[in-house]
Amino acid sequence: MNDLPENDALWNLLDHARKTEPSPFFARNVLRTVRHLNPQSAVPASLLRWMNAAAFAILLMGFSITLLQSTRKTHIPKDLVEYFDLAAGLDQLTFVEDVTPANFVHNSL
Repeated sequence: MNDLPENDALWNLLDHARKTEPSPFFARNVLRTVRHLNPQSAVPASLLRWMNAAAFAILLMGFSITLLQSTRKTHIPKDLVEYFDLAAGLDQLTFVEDVTPANFVHNSL
C-alpha cells in the first residue's frame, strides 16, 4: 500500500535531484563524530576487561569458599544402600570370560 500518490511534489523534486554516492569513509567519519559528541561517557575497553576478570574471580572465590566450608553431609537412605548392595553382587550371577586372541584361536580349533 503506497501512502504517497505518484504525482506528489516530493517525488517530482526527488526525480530532479542530483544522484550522489557517499564517500568510502562515510561510516568511519560518522562514528568518529558520534564518539566525539560525548567523550566523557566512554569507558576504556581495558577497564571493562579488568572488571569482567575481577567479577569472575570474586564469583570463583565465593563458590570455592562455599564448597570448602560446607558441613552438610551426604545422607543416603537405608533402602538405597541395600539396593546398591544387591546390585553389587550381580556380576557373580553371570558367567564372564575374558575374550583374548589366544582364547579365540584356541576355541575355534
